[in-house]
Amino acid sequence: MTPFTSKYYPGSGRPRHEMLLSAPTVVWKRFADHFSLRSYIFAPPGHLASDLLPAVVFFGGGMWTHDCADDFAAWALHLAHRGIVCLIPEYRTYEHFDVTSDEIIMEGIDAWHWVHSNASGLGIDPRRITLAGADAGALMALNAAMQPIIYKHKWWQIGKRDILPLTPAAVAIFRGIVDPEAPEARSLCIHLDSSDPSLVNPCALLRRHLPPLFCVHGMQDPLLDYKEPEWFCREWERAGNVAHFMLCPRADHTLTRFEVNPSNFEQILLSWEEFMISHSLWPEDVMEEATLN
Repeated sequence: MTPFTSKYYPGSGRPRHEMLLSAPTVVWKRFADHFSLRSYIFAPPGHLASDLLPAVVFFGGGMWTHDCADDFAAWALHLAHRGIVCLIPEYRTYEHFDVTSDEIIMEGIDAWHWVHSNASGLGIDPRRITLAGADAGALMALNAAMQPIIYKHKWWQIGKRDILPLTPAAVAIFRGIVDPEAPEARSLCIHLDSSDPSLVNPCALLRRHLPPLFCVHGMQDPLLDYKEPEWFCREWERAGNVAHFMLCPRADHTLTRFEVNPSNFEQILLSWEEFMISHSLWPEDVMEEATLN
């Protein structure tokens, strides 16, 4: 397991937004009116397209109202030192666009498909891409990972043939909302204006053949109760999948913020790393001498 040291966090004195803007970007989606969405890329120094490294796609929180793309900038900087490519895709929010929850969730699915389709050019191993998110960003990661199995029955075949959707190697959610119809989610102004809420509610999408799930929540979170994601992890396992629930006794809703509580940041990252290594998704070796520009 990688020892956590301050050198893996070169931006300890820099605002998260500044860290985000220092990363190179690539346009991942372009609209007819020429508006485009970018993805910020944090890659290990000297990274080449031929490297085929593991990757994490982060969806920021903000309850789909505010742009919180910088939520995971510090995480991405650390993991890039660890030898993992990190992408933080922009997506439209209610603050600036006339969008529905269906469109926002579909944007997360589109981003996941774009990363997978362009993995070779990005120097990413398509078999080792993890989707991660915080609060409403966790809803996007879960929906992208939990698309339902398609059942097809052809007239010359007996029975049905299962067609599995494109599934990431793993999912990680931090203080995540797992039930957008729960009272606490509604109190946070999650606008679930979906034509069919059950189609975008992870609780209704639980099934077999889901990837390993790593879930973290703070016991002191005044906005989101830890019991909901804890129950969700049990149901994930009951469906025949692997899940690990991590409860941080002293953490609150700021558990993803390095600048608020570095010890929580370290504890979560090391536990996540141990989980990923145990499933052969991240390498055990450490880039000790690497430094980001």
